[in-house]
Amino acid sequence: MKYRILFILLHTLAGWLSLKLAFMLRFYFDPLPFRYDYMLLQTLPVAMIVKALAADGLGLTKRIWRYASFRDVKPVCLAALAGSAVFIPLAYGMEGSSYPNGPLLLDFLFTLSLFTAIRFSGRFWMEARRLLQGLQKKVESRVLILGAGEQGERALRFLQSENRVIGFLDEQNEIQGRLLLGLPVLGKLDDLAPVLKKKNPDEVVIALAHPGPERIRRVFEVGSSLGIRVSLMPERSPASEGNSYPIRELKMSDFLGREPVVLNPESLISSLGGMTVLVTGAGGSIGSELCRQIAALPVKKLLLLESSENALFEISEELKSGDGGRGAVGGLEVLLCDIRFREDLKAVFEKHRPDVVYHAAACKHVPMMELHPLDAARTNVLGTENVVALAKAFSVKRLLHVSTDKVVEAEGIMGASKAWGERVVRAAGYSCVRFGNVLGSSGSVIPLFEKQWSRQGQLQVTHREATRYFMTIEEAVLLILHAEALQGSGEVYILDMGEPVKILDLAKQVVALKGAGRSGTGVGGQEPAYGQGGRKSEEEDKSLHGIEIVGLRPGERIHERLHTPEEKLEATNVPKVNKLSGTFEAVDLDQCLAELKQAVADRDVDEIRKILLG
Repeated sequence: MKYRILFILLHTLAGWLSLKLAFMLRFYFDPLPFRYDYMLLQTLPVAMIVKALAADGLGLTKRIWRYASFRDVKPVCLAALAGSAVFIPLAYGMEGSSYPNGPLLLDFLFTLSLFTAIRFSGRFWMEARRLLQGLQKKVESRVLILGAGEQGERALRFLQSENRVIGFLDEQNEIQGRLLLGLPVLGKLDDLAPVLKKKNPDEVVIALAHPGPERIRRVFEVGSSLGIRVSLMPERSPASEGNSYPIRELKMSDFLGREPVVLNPESLISSLGGMTVLVTGAGGSIGSELCRQIAALPVKKLLLLESSENALFEISEELKSGDGGRGAVGGLEVLLCDIRFREDLKAVFEKHRPDVVYHAAACKHVPMMELHPLDAARTNVLGTENVVALAKAFSVKRLLHVSTDKVVEAEGIMGASKAWGERVVRAAGYSCVRFGNVLGSSGSVIPLFEKQWSRQGQLQVTHREATRYFMTIEEAVLLILHAEALQGSGEVYILDMGEPVKILDLAKQVVALKGAGRSGTGVGGQEPAYGQGGRKSEEEDKSLHGIEIVGLRPGERIHERLHTPEEKLEATNVPKVNKLSGTFEAVDLDQCLAELKQAVADRDVDEIRKILLG
């Protein structure tokens, strides 16, 4: 507020000075005749007030001083024009037609000049101070910026006070070989490798409007091969404004993401608008993102059901406060409930009568479920049966079960229990959606790698050939919502995950990104264990610095599949969402469930394992 008052005063002073100078120049700086001196004194207060109001009304007093840019020229011109347009008829109204025309024209020109000087003086001061600082101290690093557009200009502003920017690379033909902001455009993006070898910068900053994961990956590979650090200037957001330093290190999600699918939100609005929506497992990775995206839709009520008190608190507080720009949710119900307890769950259905259910609650950690098959059966099978049975009892027409690629020819308890969950859901006429790993979810490989590196400076990979599918949580959930909007009966929707990623390659990228800290030694200074296959060649041994091959954990396999070779896929009208063709028959499902319930009641772990994997 104090800065706004200061700028109002400055523009008031500009109104006084511009009219004063206009009259002085009109009379060649000679003493004003009494008549015109009186006119000036009469109209000066009006000019000052009008000019200040015009500047404030068009936002000149609210803008951040140091971040003036070419975009500010338009509001500056409009403010000067508006001030003069209001002042001129007022001056004629006060003094009549005898008011001289010359000073009015000069007044507009001086007002425009002074308003421009006020707006850009902060930018000029910052640039001058940066230049002086650069002359007085040693430059820390030499930086090449990829992108010469608005993003590149923003990157230059933040970089030049502490670094020496050597130039830009950009795809625009018309600026090749020219100077931009006083720095040369050294070539196109495909010229990166030769430019790096010739100029040898310390850092490359990606400042492209939409770089995409493939471009980021290529830049990183070229830079890391030459020992050059690569950073990223993310697209403009509220978090990157003000005094923050938006340029950041690369993250693995920058590599593994893919071009986002563009879908029509109208189908979701018409599908969920006015509905009461229940999300089970609302505090988990998928469940919480489901809640975030559903909260942005015009639903009647959103029911957050979760067994973890802390996770439920976190997502409910986020939605209530409207974090992330999604806005606070009105009809929000926070339900601490475990799907394994049918009576508690029944009370939820009885009170809130949901129209649509997204069933995301599950036990999902593969090695943990191998140790605890009883909990896998209770939650993933019998808990799912509770949700489905109550949905049928309370006439819920739409339920979507969030499944996993590990159900396909399941070899472990987690995958087998989720496969049973699919059968329960489909037998009731509801649908499932099946996909692989999501980036950044709790327990997924990328957060695990980051924790391993921070703790011990080394990564553990289960198998040299292991691969996994990856997708961002945001994209996965968007596709889940659109799959449910298809309102199929007994369908299994398969998300297009793209090509599987080799985990060892992923680990090598993490090591390159973080910087190998222990140069070929394992934890505690021991040599890396190479597990299956013994010692490898010296060349391959060198490529595994910072990586330990530990062997597959119980319940894991080398490759995951989204469907069996026998299962055929059909396209849907939603991009990247397919469905399994054919019909489903729940053979002896009731009998098998009865046997599983008895084994759970008897706490017979061996029998539970036998039934699930049978």
